[in-house]
Amino acid sequence: MKKVLGKTARRLALGALLGMPLMFVAGCSDSRTPTGTLLNSAADAARGGQWENAGKTALKVLKREPSNVNALVLHALASEKLGRDGIALESARKAAELHPDNYAAQYTLGRLLARKPGAAAEAILPLERALKARPGDVNTLLLLGQCSGKINADNTINYYRMLPLETLARPEVQNQIAIYYVARRGAGRNNLELAFKALGAAYKAAPDNPGIVLNLALFLDHHARSGARAAGFYRRYLVLTEHNPELNPTRAQVQARMRAIQ
Repeated sequence: MKKVLGKTARRLALGALLGMPLMFVAGCSDSRTPTGTLLNSAADAARGGQWENAGKTALKVLKREPSNVNALVLHALASEKLGRDGIALESARKAAELHPDNYAAQYTLGRLLARKPGAAAEAILPLERALKARPGDVNTLLLLGQCSGKINADNTINYYRMLPLETLARPEVQNQIAIYYVARRGAGRNNLELAFKALGAAYKAAPDNPGIVLNLALFLDHHARSGARAAGFYRRYLVLTEHNPELNPTRAQVQARMRAIQ
């Protein structure tokens, strides 16, 4: 089944840091700008999208205090936004290693690893630590569900079950749950039935989402063995994506499949 992500838990990790009080307290025995003032300045720059300034100001703090968790996280976020993924990961990893109980440090590292191809398994530990620091956090649970699903972990569904009902009902979440159950279709007698139920819920909530429509078509075609029913959803997918030229390769595959089953 083609994995299609809608809007997910990928919320700017800046919120994890800036959701805390912005007044950092720090003393200063000389005429230098106080560390707390620098951190507030970096946070303000980040909130305004001035990522270069945010990163440079965070570095000023790190020259004084190399283990300052707020500066490390801000530097990681700024580096990420500036396309410096390696530097972002390095700063986030240092923050997480030095501050194992800090939510922002652990969540930022987990989120960056979740984005990195092939690093889903590595992302789980910092995300678990983030969840311990902030139990029930929706963004962390969503990322844990996605990452553990990628490695087909047995406990993946448990993360989704911990979500608030309104989040669990979101179409992109139901779509992810369906993908999980399809991947584990041989591990449980009812898994395909559960996958179809989740896809149905996702489609009902978002009937114009091309990815969900395509996943439903693929499920009906390859798992329910119902080409006739699948054809209707394939057709709907083509209508929904007719003005999206970037999807032409997928559209061509869908058209070829439709010709084969008609």
